[in-house]
Amino acid sequence: MQKPFKTINEQVKLLQARGLVINDIEQAEKYLLSNNYYNIINGYSKYFPRTGEQYTNGTTFEEVSRLYLFDKEIKQSFFKATIAAESHLKSIFAYRFAEMYPNIPYAYLNINCYDSNKSLSVISTIAKLSKIINRYNSLKYRGSSIYHYIHKYNELPIWVLVNYLDFGELRFMLDASPTKLQNLIAKDFGEFIGQHIHSPFTFPPETLVSFLKNINEVRNVCAHNNRLLGFKCRQDLKYWSPIHSIFPTIPVSGTRSDVYSTFISIQCFLSYTEYAMLHNSIRKSMNNHLKNHLTSVSPNTILHTLGFPDDWNLKIPKIVQ
Repeated sequence: MQKPFKTINEQVKLLQARGLVINDIEQAEKYLLSNNYYNIINGYSKYFPRTGEQYTNGTTFEEVSRLYLFDKEIKQSFFKATIAAESHLKSIFAYRFAEMYPNIPYAYLNINCYDSNKSLSVISTIAKLSKIINRYNSLKYRGSSIYHYIHKYNELPIWVLVNYLDFGELRFMLDASPTKLQNLIAKDFGEFIGQHIHSPFTFPPETLVSFLKNINEVRNVCAHNNRLLGFKCRQDLKYWSPIHSIFPTIPVSGTRSDVYSTFISIQCFLSYTEYAMLHNSIRKSMNNHLKNHLTSVSPNTILHTLGFPDDWNLKIPKIVQ
């Protein structure tokens, strides 16, 4: 059956009939008009106590809208951090790839420049790169750097191409690269890791790839404005003692697919200042929206949907930049 249209006023009355406390009806109507009933109510009311469709424990509209705003804010924080991580990866990957294959034109389209044990993945990656190049080498995109380099120099350096790749395409290139190249890139990221931990370590390439895969998934949730609360990556990221042993709530054997696990691992790809900005902004959002405005549900209930430990925002201090 077709879902019947409801006016904003009817939406408010339905929520009231279901026991949601609305102290300012006019403000609630304005909020629903500009933020979409489906996104707010269907997306976030599930985290508040209910019996069937009836709200219990005095849940208010402000609490639900605050939770929606909290999720929106932390998505913005994560997205900004993933863009920084992606930028570092593009720069390092392009440099090391060009350094390894300095005399091979269009080396990134050469199957021999990748891991011979990953032929199917390599073929798929090369096909995607070719499609991107062909697209931006057309007259429609004659103002692009790809068009400029091909038509002026009859070549397209990897450090130009990477700017047209999204995180996923770049990650596939890295995953299909030979181990020697992956090791060089992992070693380069040791410069970032060393800003966060000071014990001796070796960053294995398989750990590098595992971390980036989950960071990519969280990035996509944020970029497409999907709900981050309750999100789980498809796979557990690899346990890496130099980082994870500092945070005892990350299990050695167990689930490491939640947002908190990605939050811990992303510091391997960010400078001290960049990670501090992410850490502090998430902590601030938790204090502003969960600690100060949730009454019908415990803030820790919300933290658990992200994998964060109890009272994380209260126990963990702000990082001084």
